[in-house]
Amino acid sequence: MITVKSKRDFRWLMITFISLIGLCIVELFEQITYVTNWLIGDIVTNAENFRKFHHVVDAGVFHFPTSTIVMIGFIFLVIKKSGFMTNPIQKKIVWNAFIAFLITYAISVYIITAINVPVFNENSVAAEQIPSKLKLWGILNIFRVILPAYGIYQLTKLFKLKERD
Repeated sequence: MITVKSKRDFRWLMITFISLIGLCIVELFEQITYVTNWLIGDIVTNAENFRKFHHVVDAGVFHFPTSTIVMIGFIFLVIKKSGFMTNPIQKKIVWNAFIAFLITYAISVYIITAINVPVFNENSVAAEQIPSKLKLWGILNIFRVILPAYGIYQLTKLFKLKERD
């Protein structure tokens, strides 16, 4: 039986869990809406229309704070004082979820720096390179959906409903 040892550990678990769900939902939304809109029809024109649509704000406004909250939550879950690090099963669960998030975060940094900024913000990518960049974005974003979903699955193992007497 897995139980949460302290209210502080439970709060950090909930903060991390809910933020990770939010991040996963946004990645799924982007996969369904952005990738579809980019890749159907003339990709270069679609990219230009997307650039015009996001001329003031983009999805990074959601991603940055949410990813930061998830990162802080995981840090508090893995520190030595956390009750999760005293139980080997719980420790493995938390680390599996954290590693999945870290890989997601690394993919996001790559997508932002190598694809989003050059294609959408700077408009510095040649038109003939835009289709391959956006297809790569779509493929990498699949991992940005699967990995947080795996992390969510792992963290659900730390929840146990109390049985009635």
